[in-house]
Amino acid sequence: MPPKSKSVSQTRTALGDASNRANQSTAQVAGQKSSVSDEPEKMVKDLTFEEYVNMTGLTGAARTRVLKAAKERERREAQAQASNTESTTAQGGAQEAAPKKAAVASGKSSTKKRKAEMSLEEEIAAYKQDLYDAIDFDDIQAVPMSSCTTVRNRINKLVSSGIMTKAEFCRTIGCTANHLNKFLKQKGEDGRFTGSVYNDAWVWFREREVAKLKMPDVKKRLAQEAESSSSGVGGPASKKAKATSLPDISNIYLDHEETDSVSVWDTCDVVRKKIETHLRTSGVTQAQFCRDLYAQLKAPTIKCFQSKQLSDFRAGKGAKMGAKSTIFYAAYVYFEKLRIAQGKPKTEFREEMEDIWLWNGGFDRETDHNTLFVGRAGGDMRTDQYGRTSTYF
Repeated sequence: MPPKSKSVSQTRTALGDASNRANQSTAQVAGQKSSVSDEPEKMVKDLTFEEYVNMTGLTGAARTRVLKAAKERERREAQAQASNTESTTAQGGAQEAAPKKAAVASGKSSTKKRKAEMSLEEEIAAYKQDLYDAIDFDDIQAVPMSSCTTVRNRINKLVSSGIMTKAEFCRTIGCTANHLNKFLKQKGEDGRFTGSVYNDAWVWFREREVAKLKMPDVKKRLAQEAESSSSGVGGPASKKAKATSLPDISNIYLDHEETDSVSVWDTCDVVRKKIETHLRTSGVTQAQFCRDLYAQLKAPTIKCFQSKQLSDFRAGKGAKMGAKSTIFYAAYVYFEKLRIAQGKPKTEFREEMEDIWLWNGGFDRETDHNTLFVGRAGGDMRTDQYGRTSTYF
């Protein structure tokens, strides 16, 4: 029996200790830190910020932006610590925010009076300026991200207008030309390349939206400047006068044009580049250009060219894509006459095309990108920059 009573006593003692532990205050329990839980915290504290970023796996332009922001924050903290009083620190913060607000305010100079004073070059320079330090990242994240299609359209508009080249845009957002081209080739609202091109490009355009900077309309500004210069010399220039600034090609004749069978010595891609350059000319509209192209047909089988036909051809990519299109033929004839009227020599590529396609009497317009070719088994059929289709093994 004595052993049993001893066991009961021990049990009561253990229960009492458990009760005492349960009744301890929350502050006392929270104050007792485990040495094991301190280890991860100490490891993180011992890391530099750059080492911590490397642990997260962040790469590319996003990593550069984060490290740049961290260095800027460290610089500001060092300035704040150097201040002797709290008022001096507050003044330092106000002075810190002043340039930022001034930069954004300068970016917001979008009034009609200010725009009238700025030249096209100044407006482009203002749009291309680095706004990273002038824009609060919270303002950038205040709206949902645009779709991939919207971002791609903005990039294409930026490049086609001549504001920036692809190489310059790649350097600006910190990506490679290969990644940018892959992103631009994607389709759909959610079609995106796995790289950071979509995110970085959206942030770049969003910074300009926050700063109230609109993409300069190069074509419109050129027309306005041409009109103002003409007005200063001999009165206001009319649209008709501006349109006649291009040389007259009505008296130029090409062999076999009466039957719409002029030999073509350019690829579809070359003609597309000429169209893009021509449409950036002041006073040239798509509607007028379509009428100019239709005028090159001497035996037309259609009533007119629609803007959609021109847009469809411009959207194509490849030396043979659109070769059967009447737009392609008419545009070649138009630009060939324009070249002769302006007295420009043939390009090196044009002379190479003549050597390559002389046997055929000109570039092949009977086949295009949709034509099926029969080749040897196991071969890879490709079309080169001159429009030649060959089988590679």
